[in-house]
Amino acid sequence: MESATVHTAAQTTGWSVRMLHYLDAAGLVSPARSASGYRLYGEREIGQLRALRQLLADHDLRPADLQVALRLRSEHALRHAVDHWLEATAGSVHSDGDPALAPAEPNRQLSASEPAISWLRFEQDKHSRALQASSTTQADSHLTPTKETA
Repeated sequence: MESATVHTAAQTTGWSVRMLHYLDAAGLVSPARSASGYRLYGEREIGQLRALRQLLADHDLRPADLQVALRLRSEHALRHAVDHWLEATAGSVHSDGDPALAPAEPNRQLSASEPAISWLRFEQDKHSRALQASSTTQADSHLTPTKETA
C-alpha cells in the first residue's frame, strides 16, 4: 500500500480527519510527512489506527486516557508524583467506600486554595453548567413548534 492522505486514512479507518489530527498531536499515531508537510499514512499507521479503535472500545477508554499513559511512561517526574500521590491516598477511604478527597492526615482540613479542592470545585461547576444548559435546551425544545404541531 502506498502512503494515504489524511482524508483517505480517515475513510479507511472510520476516524474523522479532525481526530486523526488530534491523535497525531497527542503523539499516539504519528504519520510521516511529505516534503510539503502533509500527513502520509502507511500500512503501519493504518494498522495502528485500527488497533487503537479496538483498544479504546474494548476497555472503554478515550484517546486522552492513552495520552496520559504515554506521558506517565516518558515523564519520570510525573510518574513519580502520581505514584506518590496514589500511595499517600490509597488508605484514605470513607465509610461508604468512596475514595476520600481528604489528606493523609485525618484531622487536617483542606483549604479552598489546595489543588484537590480547586479541582473538585472546577468539576462541580462544569457539571452544573452542563446540566443547566441541558435543562434549558430541553425546556426550549418544548416551546419551539415543530412541523407536526405548527
